Amino acid sequence: MEEKREKKTVGWKYIGMILASGITLGILLAFLEVDLSFMDTLSFWHFPLMLLFFYLGVFLVINIHELGHLVFGKLLGYRFLLFRAGPLSIQKENGKLKVTFIKNVGYGGLCAMLPGENSDLRHFAIYSTGGILFNILIGVGFILFSFGFSQPVHTAIPLFLTGVVSILLALINAWPFFSMNQPTDGMMFFSILRKNPLAERFYESAMLSKKLAMGVRPRDLDLQPVTLPLEDFHDLTAVFYLYFMEMDKGNLEKAGEHLKVVEENLHKMPPYSLPAYYYELIFHALLTGDTARAQHYHEKAGRILLKDQDINGLRIKSYYAFYVEQNPEKAEELAQRGLSVMEKFPFRGQALFEAEQLEKLLKRIDREKSSGS
Repeated sequence: MEEKREKKTVGWKYIGMILASGITLGILLAFLEVDLSFMDTLSFWHFPLMLLFFYLGVFLVINIHELGHLVFGKLLGYRFLLFRAGPLSIQKENGKLKVTFIKNVGYGGLCAMLPGENSDLRHFAIYSTGGILFNILIGVGFILFSFGFSQPVHTAIPLFLTGVVSILLALINAWPFFSMNQPTDGMMFFSILRKNPLAERFYESAMLSKKLAMGVRPRDLDLQPVTLPLEDFHDLTAVFYLYFMEMDKGNLEKAGEHLKVVEENLHKMPPYSLPAYYYELIFHALLTGDTARAQHYHEKAGRILLKDQDINGLRIKSYYAFYVEQNPEKAEELAQRGLSVMEKFPFRGQALFEAEQLEKLLKRIDREKSSGS
């Protein structure tokens, strides 16, 4: 209930910001005595058309920002994982690019890549600036284009506004602050420039992901305990890796202690990261017999889990089918499918852990079949 009320409040805040921006712009135009006689050429139907053009332009701007990170990442030898802009999601699943449309959970865009072989913090700083530079370039381009080629008013205005938004987005991202519990690109760049510990901690998380991608199992990660209370989502990510390490070692109780800390601090995570945490909350709840908790987080994972065809998603779905749905045939089919795509999972070290869990489930299903017959 509180979550719905919070979403409603955020919605009204955005409406208030839009109204305030419109009023401010109107006052500014009046104060500067801007000649708006060109508006006389517009009919009523031009306004919704301009709004549509502007919306498409903003969506393009978000794409361009993430494309900047993607291009710079590729030039630096980074490994592609995920690209999102609004509801559009492009990710590497089972070794192939998969394009889907998902529910927008409150973020603009995301480009997730892993550092390359010879990557360092300097490269990471360059990677962080990719979106900013692309937004400035596209913004200037839109503004110049809006004044040229004898554009009709109802296309020139959206082009100009889109260009302004693109430049504003670049400036906002260049400013060092936290947005949705995550540092802006500018904060990352300046943290690296000033040798701030924040950059080191952020980069450590990326390097842990890289180790898993190179084939290091979670149990072999050399991780140190995290001091409580957690400072930010970087600490939470470290605790999450500790959970995986203990799970891979077979220490269910110790892993549960780490997962409890994760659950209590989920509000520190950016919304796009939450499904991965929901997966493990489901899994641990199933192994400890807490089906109500498993069902709760299964509902939260929603369509993302439903559509997930990677080995980690299939692990969760197979265990859920066995323990909650009490459907061993379905669980077996999902587990076998998970093992069949193991080699295509981008995190090879985690894939070994995933496969071991699926094999354990298949052995249990076989035992129950044998005892039943």
